[in-house]
Amino acid sequence: MLKKLFKKRIHEILEKYNDKNALIIDEISNFFGQESLGVLKVRGNGVLILTEEELFFEMWKPKKELLIPIKTIIEITNSKSHMHRSVFRPLLKVIFKNENNEVDSAAWYVRNLDHWNEILNKLINKNI
Repeated sequence: MLKKLFKKRIHEILEKYNDKNALIIDEISNFFGQESLGVLKVRGNGVLILTEEELFFEMWKPKKELLIPIKTIIEITNSKSHMHRSVFRPLLKVIFKNENNEVDSAAWYVRNLDHWNEILNKLINKNI
């Protein structure tokens, strides 16, 4: 249902990555926020794309982007909550160094979590 409502928006976001080799995509991921921005910042659905160089997220509405270079990722975990929010299922939590070189984190509820974990861990280990 959600995917149908935001079909045009999803298509716009995916077009940005047409020329890049996406390893995995979740078109209806649920973003739980970025720790450094605080609890009151926007949470919502969007498209999460992983390439060999970056993890990119763009929210459907409002338009909000988060780009995390793979080389800045410290680790990934699977907690059931992030910033006091939960869907009572494991989340993909990415701990990384932000543009200020500070430790930060962001989390998403994604389909195929095990597959995301596997691919991200390979990329992280490759960049160590």
